[in-house]
Amino acid sequence: MEQEALNFYKKAGKINAEIMKEVLGMIKPGVKLLEIAEFAEGIVEKKGAGLAFPVNTSLNEIAAHYVAGEGDSKTVGEGDLLKIDLGVEVEGYIADAAVTYCSEKNPLVRAAESAVSEAVKVIRPGVLVGDVSQAVEETVKGAGFGLIVNLTGHGLDRNDFHAPPVIPMVATGSKETLEEGQVIALEPFVTERNGHVKESAPTEIFRFLQERPVRSPDARKVLGIIKEEYQGFPFAKRWLCQELSLARASIALRQLEAVQAVETFPPLKDVSGQKIAQHEHTIIVSDPPIVTTKL
Repeated sequence: MEQEALNFYKKAGKINAEIMKEVLGMIKPGVKLLEIAEFAEGIVEKKGAGLAFPVNTSLNEIAAHYVAGEGDSKTVGEGDLLKIDLGVEVEGYIADAAVTYCSEKNPLVRAAESAVSEAVKVIRPGVLVGDVSQAVEETVKGAGFGLIVNLTGHGLDRNDFHAPPVIPMVATGSKETLEEGQVIALEPFVTERNGHVKESAPTEIFRFLQERPVRSPDARKVLGIIKEEYQGFPFAKRWLCQELSLARASIALRQLEAVQAVETFPPLKDVSGQKIAQHEHTIIVSDPPIVTTKL
């Protein structure tokens, strides 16, 4: 990895960690998810960075991709597991991290944190992806818990928040090897027992895919905005409400989705309703590994 790229990755990671610390400091039972998201988004701008994706605020059985929409009144409750997933980019170099807030001590949270810590100890150039997966699973199983088996860690690249390699959070025996300079995001989702997620609603995260002909003036306007403003990174529907009403933005996005001009990221929910804890760090593969998002 070139020094300039390394510096940008480290800068993005430092900003991510600083923001996460501030966000955790303002969360308490009764706070609205929308307030948390807007608080984090405001800090990103002040620090001169960009958002790699909207701030995820996923409660309990929702594993990921819940973004507070315009007017969302949901709040954090006593004992809730609130997963804050934050992506920061500097010149396209991404830092992806997640923590789980709970007003009470919760062993699922500790197991998720420990799983990432133990997996980081394994990471070196030439190590098998399967060995990293095994470290995660053994740690979680050793604590007496399970994992969401159809969610994985992933690679990061410039302007690409889901690049190779795929890193399962359960042992699969993958023989793919980690390479010097690769950037990866490890994110186990810990539950009482092994589970699966499925897509749910409402969808608030979208991403520009391609130019497509559309007749609606609103759809054309939205297409222009998202292409210019977000440059291929995911965005939240409510961000469009500065230009259009929520109803008009929703209709425009449905029209763009229908012609495959945008892709969607629906919330992912445990099929059996189990509560989920998540922990995530961005790691540069080296000897020793560099955790860019460490708090």
